[in-house]
Amino acid sequence: MLASLLTATLFWADIGPKQALVCPPAAITQCLATLPDKVRQQLPSDKTRYSDALALRAAMAIPVNDPAIAGIVLWAPEQLASSQSALWNGQVYQLPLEQQPLLTLWHELGHLEIKRLQGSVLPINLTTLEYEWLADCYMTWRSAKSTGTLALAWQQYDRRNLGVITDIDNLSHWSALYLLPVLTDYSAAQIASFPTFKDFVADFFPKVHRFDNDAVAEFSSLLQRVFGSGSVHPLPGYMFWRRPALGQILRPTFSRLMGESAAKKWLQQQRMLTQTPFIGSGI
Repeated sequence: MLASLLTATLFWADIGPKQALVCPPAAITQCLATLPDKVRQQLPSDKTRYSDALALRAAMAIPVNDPAIAGIVLWAPEQLASSQSALWNGQVYQLPLEQQPLLTLWHELGHLEIKRLQGSVLPINLTTLEYEWLADCYMTWRSAKSTGTLALAWQQYDRRNLGVITDIDNLSHWSALYLLPVLTDYSAAQIASFPTFKDFVADFFPKVHRFDNDAVAEFSSLLQRVFGSGSVHPLPGYMFWRRPALGQILRPTFSRLMGESAAKKWLQQQRMLTQTPFIGSGI
């Protein structure tokens, strides 16, 4: 499936009851010509706007208002790296990325489906982080349906953790903060059993603990203190009340990349190890 997608020029993708047109940036003229007039009129006519908006990203979704078409997805999978890495504990740890172009496509399709569900099973107003973690939940649902496992969802989870460790500007995409209770409280079979993403959202969203802006800001400060390039001297007492929760979010990723024993030792040194249930769990 992935090979055929990577060689395609443009194609339609099913998303809920609608479709999205997936467009390589170089084929934007052809993509726009493929759309009905009433849809095309909602999109920029200047072709350079699309490449400028995409910049160095691999994909982005642009929603439209139409009963049959959810929007378009600009998709440049060649810009995706084949691995993700991060530095901590005096060592660079690397995560190979399997089928990442497909996961990125599912994530962007998720943005369009989330837009459709706002005002029904989802709130009308969502933060940027909520858009991102819900899009990763859509990706999780699609991957469970497609593969019957959560391996690709856990890969995305690890990728998000490594991303925010490497660059705090990735905080808006730090879906691991919310994915952990979903991935630990649902099996792949349970997720795949939901016939639509709307059904899945209706089940998990009301139960997930949502962090307010102050809590997210505290996580940001702690991440920068622990992993920032200027953090020379460890301060294990800094923001001690957030450390156990951060440790729980990082532990699955660190255990996979460092090994369970080394991960446990590092988390203990940072006062992030806890035996209490995850703070966001309630599913």
